[in-house]
Amino acid sequence: MAVSLVALLTVAVLGGPFGEATAEGVPTGDRMRVEVEVVVAGSPAAVVVHAVDPGQSQETISLADRSGGAWGGIADLDLMNYVMVFEVIYPDGESSLSEPTTLLQLGLDPALIGMEEVAVVEADDGDQPLTASTKRWGWGAVALAAVALSLLAFWAMGERVNPKRGASEEDVS
Repeated sequence: MAVSLVALLTVAVLGGPFGEATAEGVPTGDRMRVEVEVVVAGSPAAVVVHAVDPGQSQETISLADRSGGAWGGIADLDLMNYVMVFEVIYPDGESSLSEPTTLLQLGLDPALIGMEEVAVVEADDGDQPLTASTKRWGWGAVALAAVALSLLAFWAMGERVNPKRGASEEDVS
């Protein structure tokens, strides 16, 4: 059961003439070697995958027929989560593109590109912004604390005797 669950998590179905697609990778120095495989319906003349680095360049990787409708290929890529778009080219010159997907969605190990598993964080009540009423009560508490500290300071000074007023007549002479 666990093996089939892992297999389901590492396979993406792209729709259209494309079936299941997978990606596996191994590190090669400061790059990675990625093996991509996709199942294509029909009899295409060629299948390629476009590895797109958002904001940068695109690499087109030709895939070889592996029989049974499976097409696959290997490419050396930089360590990043490329957007992958598969393209099938038919003998009549027509072509069809898959939905964009990422290497991680195709099953690439996130640790390979320096990413950890994506954690789902649920919002709790502590994440809510402060309301105007809460801010007013906060400033009121700050003002009350300032008044209390002022009263404490006056109490701590106590009754200071003014030497001119509190001294007796005999001591002044």
